[in-house]
Amino acid sequence: MPPAVKTAASCWICRIRHKKCDESLPRCQNCEALELSCLYSDDKPVWMDNRDKQREMAQRLKAQVKRNAKERRGRRMIQKITREIEGHGPSSPSNPPSLSPSRDEHSATSIQESITVDQTTDHQLSDTDTTTQTRNLPFNTSSTAESSRDTSQRDDPTHAFFGSGSEPLVIQNEQDLRFVTAYTDYIFPLLNPFYRPTFLEGGRSWLLVFAMRNTESCQLVISRATYFLSVVPIFPGPGHRVCSSHTWQQVQSQSDLAVKGMQQRVEAISRCGVTGNLLQSTHLLGDIMLLLNFETMTGSSSSWSVHLYAATVLFEQFLSSPDLDDDIWKIPSDVEEVVSKSKSALSTKEAHRFEASQTAFRFFSAAVIIADIIASTALGQPPRLREHHERVLGTREKPHLNLKHIVGCENWIFLSITDIVELDLWKKNAKKSGAFSLMDLIQRASRITQDLDNGLASSSGSDNENARNKDGIFSIFNPQRGQFVDHDIVTHIWANSARLYLLVVLSGWQPANSEVREIVSKNLELLKNLASPSWLLAMAWPFCVTGCLVTKEQECAVCDIYEATEPLKNMGPISEAMGIIRRVWEQREGLVGETWDMASCFGSMGRTVLLI
Repeated sequence: MPPAVKTAASCWICRIRHKKCDESLPRCQNCEALELSCLYSDDKPVWMDNRDKQREMAQRLKAQVKRNAKERRGRRMIQKITREIEGHGPSSPSNPPSLSPSRDEHSATSIQESITVDQTTDHQLSDTDTTTQTRNLPFNTSSTAESSRDTSQRDDPTHAFFGSGSEPLVIQNEQDLRFVTAYTDYIFPLLNPFYRPTFLEGGRSWLLVFAMRNTESCQLVISRATYFLSVVPIFPGPGHRVCSSHTWQQVQSQSDLAVKGMQQRVEAISRCGVTGNLLQSTHLLGDIMLLLNFETMTGSSSSWSVHLYAATVLFEQFLSSPDLDDDIWKIPSDVEEVVSKSKSALSTKEAHRFEASQTAFRFFSAAVIIADIIASTALGQPPRLREHHERVLGTREKPHLNLKHIVGCENWIFLSITDIVELDLWKKNAKKSGAFSLMDLIQRASRITQDLDNGLASSSGSDNENARNKDGIFSIFNPQRGQFVDHDIVTHIWANSARLYLLVVLSGWQPANSEVREIVSKNLELLKNLASPSWLLAMAWPFCVTGCLVTKEQECAVCDIYEATEPLKNMGPISEAMGIIRRVWEQREGLVGETWDMASCFGSMGRTVLLI
């Protein structure tokens, strides 16, 4: 192996940490081992001032080192999740399973084989007494509970699959309840501004039930809430620093407890299989996605691919179950439609679709599919769940799980992004094999362009009127509930970004191209005029794609859009997006159009970033 390239000076991260640097490029061994962003520069960083800024930076790095160490422990736990879910069982050190996020035949086969369901033994989930466990477990997997379900539940396989929804709720104390409520009422809506569940779905009550029914889920929700409060000054002032220090301690303790509890549940699921109790497995999927989102929220996303891989493996297990009714995805957005079709009362099957467990499953299903697609643009490989898109998302004419009501953007945009990823891969493989045809590339790109044009042509603001009325009288008399999301603007921003992505695949990195400049200008105007600057938190990917392709004269406009999110701009994805944009600006003059692409942008921070 050739020796690493060396520089003439130590990196600034090693200098501030008073460590000996091996001066390797592009990343020194110290920063590589600790998963820190290495910094080489002829100019001294502004924080290297031998005063407060330097001390503050040193403290931040020390906290980052601790956080990364905890993440490495979390990755080992997720690796165990993946092994157990895939049915490998404990692996010997000499033959560890492949945890690459890329698709391979072995993993696909093992997923199809699934796990055998052991219904003969009621294993304990911890070392505590069996009787105590049965009483305190949020998920009852005993045969007694199974046989006690009434006839109507047995007639609905999906409902029986999820459980009756009558399991006991758990909460530790009033302080935990306050954190959970703060998350469901204030923080979650801010982080998910386009998610407006209907009155029939119980609003966001599923999130409260999700947090209170399982101890680890509760701890993860509290971790997200406390981290948010430690970063964002709700009431700016000198008291925020004291509050921040206290809440960060809460983040560490709560996340540690959650990881330990998840380990026990992984072992339980590995014994009974995903199909043994989908409710418990749904909580595990939700917890993995919370870990993934927490990681991107904190801006330390070095291990996200392992978390996402585990989530996709688990989700594929759900889809392989014969008891999972595809009607679970089909929730009408128009409440009047539900009422008009029900001449007397909702059928048992229809009513069950609005239970907390099934609403949670829909939300986390959308989360894992979106994360999988966005990850594919950064990794340069097809989404792992590609073959399941039609089943879960439906078609443009008849959407099943409608992402518009979760992330504000219509399904066909994400399907088009998937097509662009596949086109990019086809182009690279064709060039390697010598079978590349420019005409073939143009024809394939034209079909995607046509899909984008057709999608935008069929989009309109008509659904905004339905959005005003989807909660009945509450939409009329409650001003907050009456506020609606202009999905048309959000969809246009995503569509423009997808078009920019396609142009890069088609013509290479050409920011000066007239068509690129026109689309960038349109998107900057749309981003500038968002109804709320906080919406940018949920649009880190289109913001990043647009920002990377601006001209030097447009840099100020991008910075203004970013600064408008103050004090939320330090939240993970949007902060990471701005970091990528600035890194691309710094390298603007040296970028080669034929070799530089969007995946290069997403990896320009020294690690591949997931913008969700």
